[in-house]
Order: sequence, then C-alpha cells, then structure tokens
Amino acid sequence: MKRIAFSALALLLTACNQPDDARARNPEKYDKDRSICTAQVDEDLKSRRMVDRTRRDVFQDDRDRYGQGALPAQMDAYSDGKSADRLVANCMEARGWRQPNRQWWQKVGPITY
Repeated sequence: MKRIAFSALALLLTACNQPDDARARNPEKYDKDRSICTAQVDEDLKSRRMVDRTRRDVFQDDRDRYGQGALPAQMDAYSDGKSADRLVANCMEARGWRQPNRQWWQKVGPITY
C-alpha cells in the first residue's frame, strides 16, 4: 500500500515539474515572434519619440533656464520602457502567445528618481 501511494506521489510530483508553457514546446517560433514584435515596437517608439522631440524643441530654452533640462529625457526613458513592455505583450498575444497575468503592482514596477 505504501509503495503504491509513494509511486503515485512521485508520478504526481514529476507531472507538476513539466512545463506547461507553450514557449517551452516551441522556443524557435517564440523567439522569432518575439524578435518581430520587438522590431515593430522599436520602430513605432522611434517615430513617436521623434515627434515628441520635435515638439519639445520649441520650448527647450525655457526648460534649460528653469533647470529642468534632464527631466524630459528621464520621463521619456521611463515611458518608453513601460510602453514597450505593454506593446510587445499585446503583439505577442495577437500572435497567439498567452502572456502571464500579473498583479497591478508588478505591472507598475519600481519607480526610480
């Protein structure tokens, strides 16, 4: 009886260790789709950032005069990081890769000053 229970427990534990992630079953396709999504997001963010910089250049002298010259660059870097993560996740979901469901505090991440 103990042997049957032990073997059932061992079978259950080995089944739990098997990855149920589609990425583990097809890593080449996942990497290919991830690189395509990353390239699309990079191109989109590059064009968006160019528009923002052009618009901001009009008022650049005032920001430098008031000591806020580095603030827009810091805000852009933070915004780009969060936007890129969200856009890549949306692109991967559109390609059929389910994204992990995270809590809101995991989505926000650390804020650095």
